[in-house]
Amino acid sequence: MFGIDYLKKHFTHNQRYIIVAILSLFLPFYMCATVIIFLTVRLLLKGEIQEAYRNTPKSQFILYFSGLSLIVSLFYQNYYGAACSIGILAILSFVLYYRQHITPELFEFITNCIIVLSVFAAMYALIEYIGILNKFDIDQLEIRFFNKPQDRINSVFFNANYYAMMIEFFVCLTFYKILKIENIKKEWKKFAYYLCVIGINLFMLLLTACRTAWPAIAGGIMIMLIIDKRYKTCAFIFGGVLLVCLYFLFNPSQFPRVDNIVAYFMTRQNIWEVAIANIKTHPLFGEGPMTYMHIYPLYHGHPTEHAHSIYLDPVLCFGIIGLLTIVPFIWSNIKRLYLLWKKKIDKTMVALMIAFTVMIFIHGVLDYTIFFVQTGFLYLLIASSFDVYKESLD
Repeated sequence: MFGIDYLKKHFTHNQRYIIVAILSLFLPFYMCATVIIFLTVRLLLKGEIQEAYRNTPKSQFILYFSGLSLIVSLFYQNYYGAACSIGILAILSFVLYYRQHITPELFEFITNCIIVLSVFAAMYALIEYIGILNKFDIDQLEIRFFNKPQDRINSVFFNANYYAMMIEFFVCLTFYKILKIENIKKEWKKFAYYLCVIGINLFMLLLTACRTAWPAIAGGIMIMLIIDKRYKTCAFIFGGVLLVCLYFLFNPSQFPRVDNIVAYFMTRQNIWEVAIANIKTHPLFGEGPMTYMHIYPLYHGHPTEHAHSIYLDPVLCFGIIGLLTIVPFIWSNIKRLYLLWKKKIDKTMVALMIAFTVMIFIHGVLDYTIFFVQTGFLYLLIASSFDVYKESLD
């Protein structure tokens, strides 16, 4: 499945660039970013990126958005934001290239790769967790939750919360594969394999001690089932979620990191107050990506990278006008997704793409983990996969 000869036989040279980019997701973030930028520059020099822009409606708005973001960042001497603006342009440009060359066969292959590699990421995280236990002189394997970021597993994804969002995506992709099984009795081995992968990733999610990811996964899975018209299964899972909620309601001490939950919300409140204050003074253009990290000392705010809210940070960074420059491109994608659903070509894939979006907006209530190399890149690839059926949509 992963051999060089297999890749040469089944996929074109252009498609192999996409496979390399997917594999880079499981490298440390700085290496992943380097690979994506290298591939994008190489494709730019070959004229492939220019071709992707010419073939994708409203794609010029990516250039307007990224260019404006870069100019604003430099104006406010937000050099991290300037670097991020270039990174955003590289990632979105590669996503356009992905849309030109994605096929059903390639989509199934890369999702299979992601699922397999998620298990290797979990194995690495487990070794990391054992190391953390040893740090506290705990010699036997037991489930313990720690509050300090350096004492929570992150595998290769920088910190525990980013790994938690990647696990959300891994679980959702694997569940998508289960929904694609036509006859579970005949393909019970495949079904069992997918269940094991989900179980492994959920166990790793527990060890990350990330609380926000659980409602995100539950919401994403239930949305998938509703769109795919699996109402009985959805009701069953919803019942399970209610039972879990009742358990923690009557056993609050069992809730992960319950001892710092008040301090956690107080910190979030402080971060949001700083973000809102700066939005009021810079509502139109923001100050570029990573604005919060750039301005929190001015407000004596909590030191961190972003505003920990998907509903605040984009406005804080890009402003109202900045966000409006990318809206035509986003709207074009929404219309294409709607057309895929309307034509009833692949409702399960529609369910997957919507579930990914639902998860980032649920998780985004208390965090902004989607704004990162690996999480953002994987989300954009999956959310743009409607062009698997480009011939039917055009």
